[in-house]
Amino acid sequence: MPGNAAKTRFLREFPESLHDGTGAIFVGAGVSMAAGYPSWSELLTDIGSEIGVNSRDILDLAALAQWHIRETGAATGVRNVIRREIGLERPLPDVVQTLARLPVRHIWTTNYDRLIERAFTEIGRPLTPVSSASDLSLKAAPGAARLYKMHGTVDRLDDIVISTDDYELYRTKRKAFLPLLEAHLSSMSMLFIGLSLTDPNIRHVLSLIRESFTDAPPEHFAILKPPKADEFKTDGEFKARLAQHNLWARDLRRYGLVAVEVDGYDEVPELLREVERRVASKRVFVSGSWPLAPGIDHTARIYAMAEAIGKLIGESNRDLVTGTGLLIGPAVVSGFMAALRTSGGWDIDRRLIARPFPQPIPGKSADKAQWTALRSEMARMSGVSIFLGGLKMDAVAPIAAGGVIEEFELARAAGSFVLPIGAFGGAAEQIARGLVGSAIPYSGPRPGRPLDEEINTLMDIDATDTKLLATVKSILDRLATAS
Repeated sequence: MPGNAAKTRFLREFPESLHDGTGAIFVGAGVSMAAGYPSWSELLTDIGSEIGVNSRDILDLAALAQWHIRETGAATGVRNVIRREIGLERPLPDVVQTLARLPVRHIWTTNYDRLIERAFTEIGRPLTPVSSASDLSLKAAPGAARLYKMHGTVDRLDDIVISTDDYELYRTKRKAFLPLLEAHLSSMSMLFIGLSLTDPNIRHVLSLIRESFTDAPPEHFAILKPPKADEFKTDGEFKARLAQHNLWARDLRRYGLVAVEVDGYDEVPELLREVERRVASKRVFVSGSWPLAPGIDHTARIYAMAEAIGKLIGESNRDLVTGTGLLIGPAVVSGFMAALRTSGGWDIDRRLIARPFPQPIPGKSADKAQWTALRSEMARMSGVSIFLGGLKMDAVAPIAAGGVIEEFELARAAGSFVLPIGAFGGAAEQIARGLVGSAIPYSGPRPGRPLDEEINTLMDIDATDTKLLATVKSILDRLATAS
């Protein structure tokens, strides 16, 4: 399949799989190398020297580890090298940080390092690592993704797969991983990142796939980087490796892998960010507030509109992102849940993303930094941000809510499409007036706001609720078609 066609297909299908909860990711050695960890050949340089072998001349690096263990009588030397080189905490590459933000529940890797664990910890997302067969029987933390380190981890060097013996005895010592891997390959779309032609771990995984699916393996995607001339000492060496890569990339079809080629690994973070954006396009963040105080107009209409918007989001197969509040948040959630219940798709755990804002006890100040962090997270994970109301009480009168204004600014910074319903006043009206005639694009590949006439319709205090909701639906439908 030509490169551009494969990439187009990948960007169309894999984000859909993630949104549907059927996307998985396999992380190979190239991701660790992007963080500064050594390649397999570099890792075993000293090991090879000790027994008179140049690791660059050896394709079967597992055999090199096996030879060293046999010659020295123990695996201590190999394990010490791994501890010294892989035990370091190197900076997290963009690829891993983006991966941690994707709505993926199952991640597989043959890498020993802790990059993925650290990336999840950095954003406060729960992750349950599984590095031995016995770990598979442990229950994952509620809502946590699972990381299957099928060849072990640097934290437990006495139980890693490194030598020929380890690979050959895999079915005896770590066989519990295999039916689960086979199940995920059968029922999910898996993205392979960081595959390397010379990585013995990947060759092992491909052989397991081939063994499980001899006739028609399920289709998956693999991001590959062809070799470049400046990576080799001679033109002949480059041409030989390029020919080898091209043959290997085509051969991956035997394992059900569609090759998505990039010119350099620096393209991979942007490719994954595009996946993140496309997943986000399925999520709608509803921002707003409304005081429950005597004499405030439109309270009943605001509740009804928020509930109708939640129902619209659910009916259009989108996910809802919301905070918590006294009026708008519960109303949106109520409408959203009603839509899911009507459609029979009661998958709230996947489609409802709620972030409660801890309220201070009387006499104490709110944790504004924590609130900003929560708002930033909601804005980043949402492709569309709807603003409704945005009013709060000060000492004597209602005013525009500063928190809603902040959420708008964070949404714009995250590249979210902003959609204010300004007919009821408050911060939403303030946002809408600022958008009319602004330089934010309303068309093209990444529109950021509605058309001016749509914004004006949504600001019209005389517009019926039916007209307001129809305008919102029209905008969301257009965005769905564009994506």
